[in-house]
Amino acid sequence: MKYLLLCVVLFLNIQAADEKPQASLVVTKSVKEGYASALQSYVGSLYYDINSNLASQSAGAVSRVFVKESQKVRKGEVLVKLDSSILEANIKAKRAMLDSFLAEFKKQQKDLQRADALLEKNSIAQSSHDNTFYKLESLKAEIEAQKAELLSMNIQLDKMSIKAPFDGVVVKRNVDVGEWVTEGSSVLNIVDPKSIEAVVNVPSQFLSILKEGQKLQAKIDARDIEVSIKSIVPLADKASRTLPLKLSFASQNSLIEGMRIDVEVPTLKKQKVLLVPRDAVIKRFGSYVVFSVVDAKAIMINVKVVNYNENEAAILSDKLSVGQRVVTKGNERIFPNMSVVEKGN
Repeated sequence: MKYLLLCVVLFLNIQAADEKPQASLVVTKSVKEGYASALQSYVGSLYYDINSNLASQSAGAVSRVFVKESQKVRKGEVLVKLDSSILEANIKAKRAMLDSFLAEFKKQQKDLQRADALLEKNSIAQSSHDNTFYKLESLKAEIEAQKAELLSMNIQLDKMSIKAPFDGVVVKRNVDVGEWVTEGSSVLNIVDPKSIEAVVNVPSQFLSILKEGQKLQAKIDARDIEVSIKSIVPLADKASRTLPLKLSFASQNSLIEGMRIDVEVPTLKKQKVLLVPRDAVIKRFGSYVVFSVVDAKAIMINVKVVNYNENEAAILSDKLSVGQRVVTKGNERIFPNMSVVEKGN
């Protein structure tokens, strides 16, 4: 039995030794040389494009505060309520008055119907009939006025409940229960985290080579990220001769207002670069890399992206040279020093 078990173990070991890791099939292309606009780094800051200092539309004492700082809120949610007890009592009285006028209106309608019938029989003077008619018309106007006043009071009551104007997060709370607020005073500061953007001031002379939608490389807290030019504000600073560049992000994760951003902006000066297919550049461990094939092995090389055009990426790297082949297809499933089978394209 022991002899049989030993044979099985030896057989499995021999079989395992004969098995080799399967090489991954990849498509490669040669690195070319070219020229691209030289990059210059500019510092900017992040900010929330949707940032509201929520103000009270009425004066009054704060009776309830339903939120705290850092709390998420939904559009239309009541955040702060002012004391409305007096107004609610006045509304109740106004409704009672309106009901009284409506009851009197119904009575006058019946009186007018009787007056109409008597007038046809010449059993009532025309002046008496007219008095009944005009009294009904006066009541009708009074009822409309009472309805308008009631509507105004209800609008005022609604304003005493301060609501979120959009989905967002409370970043500052300016009031507490019992405090008196005046009309127009700030009660809360709300932002929409999804509206995070960056502003970088760049020389106005770069305007000719920058366009909306253009992709740029940037760093935030040592993280490499890609940003897009959202808009170029056509208003240059007279002193610095710079204009604001508004940048947007594909992902807003972990980005907050006030963070620093370093953006690589193309200049009018040209520099020598390496050109590779755009698909050759991928992100690994937070950095941009390409995989070069050397002796049937995938070698991962860190690169600096200068810019992109439609099909190519202009890159810089002291570990890559013209003529080397880089992986353009299959690079998402390989890892450093993995055996690969190269298929030129």
